[in-house]
Amino acid sequence: MCGRYFLNIELDKLANRYNIKDIPNELLNYQGEIFPSNDAPVVYNDENGRKISLMNWGFRTSYSNNLVINARSETVHKKNLFKESFHTRRCLIPVTGFYEWKKVNDEKEKYFININDKEYFSLAGIYNIFKIGGKERLAYTILTRDAPQELINIHDRIPVIIKKDEEKEWLENIFTPRIFDYLSQKDLDFEAKTI
Repeated sequence: MCGRYFLNIELDKLANRYNIKDIPNELLNYQGEIFPSNDAPVVYNDENGRKISLMNWGFRTSYSNNLVINARSETVHKKNLFKESFHTRRCLIPVTGFYEWKKVNDEKEKYFININDKEYFSLAGIYNIFKIGGKERLAYTILTRDAPQELINIHDRIPVIIKKDEEKEWLENIFTPRIFDYLSQKDLDFEAKTI
């Protein structure tokens, strides 16, 4: 799963990386460790094209007070909570890296995981509108998959990473079967270190 991640990006680089013309003022000093229920920068398409804005991390449900912060990529297209968003409201979550915890006896070791030679990269997400604090707001959840062999000893799940050349199609508001191809990482060189 993905329960926390880190973002440390200069805004001009962020705008250039995602080909966004206007960065909202609310993002001017945005960086740090992101926790569930936090607001964080998310890239998505709307009727005016590609944009970035703050969304709240975690889908809400009528049957639980717990936030749904992750969606399994293997079943995201089938579950009622996710399937419409997966087909029409996909997004990218910019990160510098993410955290996973390894069980060691009765303790947990915290690992910071990133991709070698990447200053930042994109996690696959979906979003929807929810009532948060009495107001309608956009919220997102992060897609996860089985961990690759080099990370399986830390945790059995990791977030889905969308490669740069796949981002344009991932953000389209239409669905094609090729989207399923983007749910498994290929040729990624992960680096994991304890912190």
